This record gives sequence, structure tokens and C-alpha cells, in this order.
Amino acid sequence: MTSEMQAIKNAYEVEGMTPQEIGMDRSLDEAAVKACLMQVSSVYRKACGKEDETKDELNFSDEQLQRVNETIYDLAISADDPHLRFKAATYVRDDKKGRKEVVKQMNHGNNFNVLMFNQQLAKVNELAEKAESSIRNNGHKLIELQHA
Repeated sequence: MTSEMQAIKNAYEVEGMTPQEIGMDRSLDEAAVKACLMQVSSVYRKACGKEDETKDELNFSDEQLQRVNETIYDLAISADDPHLRFKAATYVRDDKKGRKEVVKQMNHGNNFNVLMFNQQLAKVNELAEKAESSIRNNGHKLIELQHA
């Protein structure tokens, strides 16, 4: 377990911080914090199972999950880098087949790097914003051409 993972676990289990508070404190995306806690904290995993379904404080909210899924899918379809498209497409396929379940993978000794995950989330969000901006700009140009 990396020192960052240990610090996140400690913040949650000992200091009683929420994933959102940990993310703000450590400059991490809340999704990265939750993914890390799912891997390193049995207390967090148990709490997720007990959480009221109407509360999204511990589990990923539906909106967070939807945003992440859309971003990964958009990369799989439209990223300029073919290697990134391949990785995103492979991830989508593996996730659909249940191969990405954290709890299933925990027993296989897989390591999780929360900082790298957070960095990848930031890159994915940046690429998605660029793609949206490009689409908007091209739409405006099309409208201008139609009015000319």
C-alpha cells in the first residue's frame, strides 16, 4: 500500500473524513478517493453496503458514474491517440463483462495507484471538455455558413 493510499485510509477510518473532504484536502477527484477506499478500507466497503440507497456520500453518485462512463466511452470512440482509444475500448468491454469489479480483483493482488488514477481522471475530463468545445465551435461555424 502506497503512502498516499495509507493517508486516505487513515483520513477516512481514523479522522472520520468523508471521501469529498479527503478529495478536497488532498487535491484529488472524489471518484479517485472512493476507488482507493474501496480497495484499502474494509470499513469503507462495509459502510458502502450499509449506506441508505438515497444517500451518495460513500458510493459513487449516479451523476458521477454517468459522467465517468460517458467520458470513457467518448475516449473509446473519438480520442486522437489510437492507443488511448484501444485502452478505453478495452476498459468498457472488460467493465461490461464484470472484469473491473474492485472487490473481485482485490484477492488477485492488483495494485491501485490513486495518484495515477486521479491524473487519468483529470486527463479524461480535459479531453472531454476539448471535444465538447470543438463540437460547439464547429456547430457555430456551420450556423455562420448557413447564414452567409
